[in-house]
Amino acid sequence: MPDPRQLRVGDRIRFVALPDEWSAPGYFVHDESREFLQALIDRGRPSRVRRIDDDGIPWIEARLRADDGTIVHHDWGIREASGWVRL
Repeated sequence: MPDPRQLRVGDRIRFVALPDEWSAPGYFVHDESREFLQALIDRGRPSRVRRIDDDGIPWIEARLRADDGTIVHHDWGIREASGWVRL
């Protein structure tokens, strides 16, 4: 599996599945996180790494349309090694 810490600013990735890590016994994921990642998977477009934080975690920014039509901005740190592919 790819190591997310190998990603660099400007790299493009596509989310293709919910991370395998999320299925591990005792691993807790908020419903909002599942919904957000599923929305990225469903839209099928690549995301670009926008920044790397002090801990080496790559972050993307995403804009998604809410049910009421407004645009909602999200930041997402990529910590899991599965569920995404580098393009």
